[in-house]
Amino acid sequence: MAEANAFRAAARAVRAAAREGNQLLSGGVSEVRVSDPEIARSLRGILTACGVRLAQDGATGRMARDGATENAENGPDRPGFVFVDDVAAVPDSAIAAAAQARGLPPVYADPAGHSRSSRAADAESRIAWAAAGMPATAALAARLLAASARDRPRLAVSLVLEPKTAAFARTLADSGCEVAVFGAVSETDPSVATALELGGGVAVFAPTAPVDQEDAGRVDAANAAAILDWAPELLIDDGSHLLRLAHTERNGALDALRGAAEETTSGVRPLVEMVAEGSLAIPVIAVNDARTKTGFDNRIGTGQTCVTAILDLLDPPAAAGTDPRQRAVGAAGEAWTVIGYGPVGEGVARFAAAFGARVRVVERDPVRALAAHLDGHAAVSLREGLAGADVVVSATGVWHTLTAEHFAALAPGTAVAVAGGIDDELALGTLRTLGWTERRLGEDRSEWIAPGEASGPIVLADGGGVNYTAGEGNPVEIMDLSFATQLAALIRLISEDLPAGVHTVSAADEAAVARASLAARGAEAEAEVESARPGGAAQHWRTHRYGSRA
Repeated sequence: MAEANAFRAAARAVRAAAREGNQLLSGGVSEVRVSDPEIARSLRGILTACGVRLAQDGATGRMARDGATENAENGPDRPGFVFVDDVAAVPDSAIAAAAQARGLPPVYADPAGHSRSSRAADAESRIAWAAAGMPATAALAARLLAASARDRPRLAVSLVLEPKTAAFARTLADSGCEVAVFGAVSETDPSVATALELGGGVAVFAPTAPVDQEDAGRVDAANAAAILDWAPELLIDDGSHLLRLAHTERNGALDALRGAAEETTSGVRPLVEMVAEGSLAIPVIAVNDARTKTGFDNRIGTGQTCVTAILDLLDPPAAAGTDPRQRAVGAAGEAWTVIGYGPVGEGVARFAAAFGARVRVVERDPVRALAAHLDGHAAVSLREGLAGADVVVSATGVWHTLTAEHFAALAPGTAVAVAGGIDDELALGTLRTLGWTERRLGEDRSEWIAPGEASGPIVLADGGGVNYTAGEGNPVEIMDLSFATQLAALIRLISEDLPAGVHTVSAADEAAVARASLAARGAEAEAEVESARPGGAAQHWRTHRYGSRA
């Protein structure tokens, strides 16, 4: 039991560190200065499983007596996460000194679940923090400024409206675009929308104050229509909702709209159908399909933040205490069922396992099911996956992945969440029709009870994407890659006359984004070798091992 509680305390510390600055674990550097050997060992294990490199004494600077890290102000190996016995013991001077470093300052966390950094809680501070952590976006923005200098295009941005998106919108405005942002009620931080509106330079079509749930649909429809009436020439969309609105009820928007970039898998799918029907009237670049997006945003960023958001809802940060060995709720030993093993499902499974869960995967594609099995997870049927699950995560992006029949098969108390997500991925509307009742257990937690039953499964974040509905969304560093890829797409839309249809991000643009991110991390890729031969073969095809050697 002591060992299990040490692991849970370590997991709570890692979650606190990631949550404090909305930062990426994978690829980061961490320094463990916790005196309890069992907790320290568990910390190192979890961090390593999440892709974090552990600082070595002398390689990244030792901890000075005042709590700061010496000789590591700006190096790529500066610890981004520092784990200590008690963050309250870290002097304010150390926090202030860290804030002067280039990039994102380090975050301090302890096994009791407390954390500290130089990031303040107000919206402007969170926006500034996000901007400091997006060097690849800044690099691509310089190219956009050159491309847009002549005509200052009108650009609409429809993304989850939180600090990173606000920082991105300001970058776009500084890069020569007229910018407007749209945010749905369920996907908008009103304080961020307010800060963006008050800051000027960006038109805001999103709620700047809380909206009652029954009014959300009306408010969203009005804002969606208004941003299209703003007559954007270019659009960055999420879920292709505005794109589809522009091709249906608000088709007058197509008079001005000349190109778009789509951020998500669930948004690209209907666009492909539109192409097949001959209905897509403009060129759309599938940013989602770029290697610099799906391989990082979906698999790593969404995986990390969905798992930590779920655990934060089941073990709220407010429950953090002063005794690091107190009973901490976590994933350790629990049965998690992940439905879907695309990039999002793969990431959720990976991070759930890193936090100690026993992961089962439900996947219709036998190749992906085999991949899940060889990744160390149990590949099972949906019926088996639902039976005995402590947590069920839908990672399909498919309507009604979990039906009323599936909910009826869940044990009372089973937590159900959506990773990524589309509208109605969980059939909650059907549950209401069938007489199920919803009992609110607190913010972002509801128990759904079937007729005649006393208890039922617990739905997190009302069935929305759990990481952006109940948290701040994907980490800053991940959105840096996604936004930089969006910038590459915008530059292409401005510079080239593309035909209507769905287009891919070029390999050259993927490489440019990746190299910008590598450079910011103090890393590099080997120089590419150009081959004059189709397919890149080293020798002419007539040269083979069995040829005459006479």
